[in-house]
Amino acid sequence: MNKKPIDIEVFTSTVCNHCQRASRMVEQLLKEPGFESITWREIDVVAEIDLAVTFCVLATPSIAIGGALVFTALPSRQQLRNAIQHYLLHERPNDA
Repeated sequence: MNKKPIDIEVFTSTVCNHCQRASRMVEQLLKEPGFESITWREIDVVAEIDLAVTFCVLATPSIAIGGALVFTALPSRQQLRNAIQHYLLHERPNDA
């Protein structure tokens, strides 16, 4: 798997019912073997509106992987795992 760090951004809002679930899911998933090179952070869309606009975030929770907006709603754990694995295997094959 990829050894270079990958960034995941979880865009959240204080009025969002699913945002904390999204953040917990990312945090727990990244404890699994094979995802050690991945870093993540939670981004409050109100506090960092410019970044949210840059990513074209229109709803929360939204999740970006490697600088690309991948989910605009709460994904299942398996959907998120599959998206991360796809990114690791296909989007950065020359970085290993």
